Amino acid sequence: ASELDSTLESADVVVFSYGGCPYCRKVTRGFEAEGIKYREVDYDDMDDGEAVRREIAARHKQRSVPAVFVKGKFVGGCNDGPESWMGALKLLSNGGLREMLGSKL
Repeated sequence: ASELDSTLESADVVVFSYGGCPYCRKVTRGFEAEGIKYREVDYDDMDDGEAVRREIAARHKQRSVPAVFVKGKFVGGCNDGPESWMGALKLLSNGGLREMLGSKL
């Protein structure tokens, strides 16, 4: 398995970020406010973060941060993604995130 795959298997909610990214902070603060457990992974702290970022871009057509995954499924960035339903904060506010997690929060 790739470093991306093994990281995604490590938690139900994974946020790939860069230190100092304001949109990454918005997502993690939103999750914290709602009591959603997540794992934040800074690309700079990974063995080969740039390769993981390239793999996310190739698989999911998104290069920006944050890159948010729920149960291994890419859900976009902070407010949007390649598909109209995507965006971590959007899914947080419309109940989609809890639905994806099976409401086991």
